[in-house]
Amino acid sequence: MHHAQPADPPAPPAEPGAVVDDFLPPELRVPSHDQLDGRAMPWAWPVVLDGEMVACAVCGAYRDWLVLSTRDQIWLRCRAGHQQHEPRLDTAWYNRHAGPADATHATFEECLRHLGH
Repeated sequence: MHHAQPADPPAPPAEPGAVVDDFLPPELRVPSHDQLDGRAMPWAWPVVLDGEMVACAVCGAYRDWLVLSTRDQIWLRCRAGHQQHEPRLDTAWYNRHAGPADATHATFEECLRHLGH
C-alpha cells in the first residue's frame, strides 16, 4: 500500500505589481525624460478627430504627417514643414500608436532626415 506524501503548502500569493501610469512595459520605455526632448513618428494617413479631418492650417495638407510628442503636447508637421499643435491628441494617444524607438538623434534636423521628412 502506498502512502501519499502530503503536498507542499501552497506558495504565498505574489505581491501585486507596481502601478504604472502608462501601458508600455518597462523594457519599451525611455529610461529618462531628461535624455529626450521628444519623439516623432511618421503618420501617412489622415488624422480624423471629432469627425473632422485635420488639415495643415497653412497649406491644407491632410495626410503624410510627422507626429511629434514633446513636453506632453502633440504637434503635427506636414511635408512642407508647417507645424501645428493638436490639443485633441495627447501622449497616451501617441504611445498607443507609436512603435518602439529605432534611433536617437542629436538634433531635430537629424530626426527629420532619418524619418524622410
